[in-house]
Amino acid sequence: MNAFIKKIRKHGLKRIVFYFLYYALAIHLPYGDRWEIIGTISHNFRTFVCRRLFKKAGTVFGVGKNVDFGFSADRITMGERANIGNHAWIRGNGELILGNDIMMGEFVLIYTQDHKIVGTGYDGNVIGNVAIGNNAWIGGRVTIVKGVTIGDNVVIGAGSVVTRDIPSNSIAVGNPARVIKTRVNKPT
Repeated sequence: MNAFIKKIRKHGLKRIVFYFLYYALAIHLPYGDRWEIIGTISHNFRTFVCRRLFKKAGTVFGVGKNVDFGFSADRITMGERANIGNHAWIRGNGELILGNDIMMGEFVLIYTQDHKIVGTGYDGNVIGNVAIGNNAWIGGRVTIVKGVTIGDNVVIGAGSVVTRDIPSNSIAVGNPARVIKTRVNKPT
């Protein structure tokens, strides 16, 4: 019971109620157009709840089914039309800042915290914010670690592990992810 009281003191009773609504109901609701009206109602309810949990959110954004952010939602900033894909897992005490027009595949892992690896015992942890710029596409099963900044107009290939900053207008793939190509606007 003591841990519950600490959570109420830290987050406030209203926020705890919205966490309960999210994890008891909203996280499980269907997602996508194939569900037609049920999918629309589910999406609207999930974004209603998340808007009250996130630090900041655009007027239009999406959070997929089974997205788990623990009790760190107050460290998430969502831009306009930013989307977190189904089954994403966001962990750590750092901030996650998503720009505008983000497309994210399923099963993306984002860690804003890591263990210190200095001695042989547990030495604590290191926190680093993660920022994803505007118009970024994050493929399915991508892992992004603490302290990484992904620039504007970036594509991260499916299954990549992003361990360092990715400059704007890049296509990056692999483990660790490395830039393989630059995106260029072609005249139409």
